[in-house]
Parts: sequence; structure tokens; C-alpha cells
Amino acid sequence: MTSRVRERCDTMIDLFREYIDTGREIEFTYDNKEYSITYYNDNRVNYISFCEFYKEPIDVSSFDELLGKKYNGISIKDMIDSLNEDDYSVF
Repeated sequence: MTSRVRERCDTMIDLFREYIDTGREIEFTYDNKEYSITYYNDNRVNYISFCEFYKEPIDVSSFDELLGKKYNGISIKDMIDSLNEDDYSVF
């Protein structure tokens, strides 16, 4: 499935949006640090949770909101944009 999704997407942002829209969890490496995008539900409200492994997460309600955030002073959008195919895994 992941190869078919890659074929439909022009940018890494488009690819991550597709994965997140379908509830896929993502782990990736940026600047030699590991990050994850996961999900949780709190009182019937769904959230996207982003964090460096074993660090405090950022919780948002949409992918667009996530793209507007910074993590440790770095734009999450810029992180995702800079990734190569070998930098991430999808579950």
C-alpha cells in the first residue's frame, strides 16, 4: 500500500497528509533524532501527537495545524519537507 500512496503524492507533505488522513503512524529521523506521529482520542475528540522519542509531545487536531507548529525551534513542515524516502517508516 505505501508504494501506491507514494506514486500518488508529489511532495513529502502530500505523502504525510495521505498517511495521516488514513490513520497511519509514522516514525522518522531528522538531524539524527527520532520522531513519531501517533494518534489518541480524548473524550471522543481525535488528536495527532507529534514528538521526539521519549520527549514531551505536541498535540493538535489537524495535519495543517501540525504543519504550522515548531518543535524545539524547528518548523515541523520544514522537517517533513526535508525527508528522503529512507528517513521514515509507516505503520
